[in-house]
Amino acid sequence: MKNCNPYKIFRCIALKVEPARPAGRRLGEGRRSRSTFGAPLLLALLLATAGAHAADPVPPAGMVCVPAGEFLMGSDEGNYDERPAHRVRLPAFFIDRTEVTIEAFNAYVRATDRYDVVVGPWFRVSTAACVELLARYEQRYGVIFAAFKPVQPVDKAAAERLTLDTLHWKAAVAALRVLLGPDKALADRPAAEVAAAPVVQAHIVAEAQLPVTFVTWQDAAAYAQWAGKRLPTEAEWEKAARGTDGRIYPWGEAWDGTRARAGLDVDAGPTAVGSFPLGASPYGCLDLAGNVWEWCEDWYGEAYYQDCVGGVTDPRGPAGLPDGELPAPDPTANHLRDAARQGRESDTRKVVRGGCWAAGAGMLGQTEFNNRCSRRLWSNPGYWSEDTGFRCVRKAP
Repeated sequence: MKNCNPYKIFRCIALKVEPARPAGRRLGEGRRSRSTFGAPLLLALLLATAGAHAADPVPPAGMVCVPAGEFLMGSDEGNYDERPAHRVRLPAFFIDRTEVTIEAFNAYVRATDRYDVVVGPWFRVSTAACVELLARYEQRYGVIFAAFKPVQPVDKAAAERLTLDTLHWKAAVAALRVLLGPDKALADRPAAEVAAAPVVQAHIVAEAQLPVTFVTWQDAAAYAQWAGKRLPTEAEWEKAARGTDGRIYPWGEAWDGTRARAGLDVDAGPTAVGSFPLGASPYGCLDLAGNVWEWCEDWYGEAYYQDCVGGVTDPRGPAGLPDGELPAPDPTANHLRDAARQGRESDTRKVVRGGCWAAGAGMLGQTEFNNRCSRRLWSNPGYWSEDTGFRCVRKAP
């Protein structure tokens, strides 16, 4: 099994100041009378404001609208890969208010029958998924796992299928035992009996609104496509998090640990999405700091921002193969000479954003640093972890 990425152990209420009046001027001084100027101006302002609000597209359920326009991306005070801060122009888009939940991801797997296709072991955080996997394999082989004693097929394809099914089934039983804790003996019972147990139903309800994790970039992208959405670009994610005033955290300039699921022990785990309403971004997005890291669409380039000086429009990151595919090995590569570059090319890693519940816990200042809106991290698209999930976006009309 893959281990949690060690690099993932590392995001403003902006001060809204009313414009000051010039010294010596009283409110209303220097303006024409209401009868000749004030009323028409007020009416024009009201009409303009109403028009602006009317122009904002209405987001689908569970999403918020991020209007078109510029924002400041990156930070001159962050890591090398966050520099330089630069202006980015984006069209309007919708983004999920929260991270995709276990319940939603299970609905996708169920609707598409992708139990054997999803790469990451998402069932490790879902009692419902474990029970469904048990039922699937019991139906396929006619026995419960404890009584499963298969005969190795002669046909190569059938043998491979049996091996994969056995590993998947065994992993689901083991995960269910961990999830049920003191009631782990239930995992060795028939799936129908497990599903009917009150303790199991309680677990399913309690887990439903947790963010789904243990999913690869490909798993996240496939879910987004099924939902009629896609993963957010790195620029879309950051604008949704910090708005247009360059704030450091979604709620403002100063770190506030009461506004995010962050700075906790690694065993604490994530919490239900949307549990920190005071941590909302300017557009109403939740959990953009803490809880779990989130996959983005872009390939990661540590020096990519150097190409964005002077401003860019709707950036999509460095070039790479589609669908998260990795390039084939270069047979002419000198691995000894180029050892420092191996695995660090810009077409081998995908961007992850947002920090997590344990990002930097126990290290002075690291929780504050790693949950900033501009903080960038990366991972191989085939990687999965207990601390990485995702949310989706959709183009606004």
